[in-house]
Amino acid sequence: MSRTSLFLTSVAAIALTACSETPPEAESEVAEAAESAPEMVVAPITEIESIDEGLAVGARVPLTAKLLTKSGETTLGQILEDGPALIVFTRSVEWCPYCQTQLKSINAIVDDLKGLGYNLYGLSYDSPEQQDRFAKNQMLKYQMLSDQPSSVIDAFDLRDPQYTEGRAAGVPYASVFLIDKDGKVVAKSVSGDYKKRPTNEQILALAKSI
Repeated sequence: MSRTSLFLTSVAAIALTACSETPPEAESEVAEAAESAPEMVVAPITEIESIDEGLAVGARVPLTAKLLTKSGETTLGQILEDGPALIVFTRSVEWCPYCQTQLKSINAIVDDLKGLGYNLYGLSYDSPEQQDRFAKNQMLKYQMLSDQPSSVIDAFDLRDPQYTEGRAAGVPYASVFLIDKDGKVVAKSVSGDYKKRPTNEQILALAKSI
């Protein structure tokens, strides 16, 4: 792994309420409660807790891979036509409070990343409708990408293998990928513990280091 990709894997991460399983009929209530839950202290992540999974730095992303947004279908290639991208792969906007907190937190660095040349995106297997509800509630300033069949997650080789059934089947490792306009991975961070995510400061430091 390159020195740049190793940089982010050894940084601080966000640890919040546990992503416990909840019956499907209670998902909306859980989501609303988690979205308003108080945040806890950021905990450090060590290099041991980071993992070398997913596309390697220098690899090309699948430009024809299809995704959905609230406006309809798109591809990674079309997204990169707007410029280099920083994509945050996350588990669920509906039932994972760690993910919800991370997605809310990175809203604060949208303009900073744009100033560094990167458009910010969040990606999960939730439906566009679920993502849109969350985005509106949290007034997100960046676009969410829906990968309901987990096909892009699989193309990046990020599917978490410990979940083979139930609603968590198909979720990715909590990951951050920086991709240049030509579709090359220029840096990444993949967490082996879904409770631990890089801080905004370290994401910005990584983008500045490229």
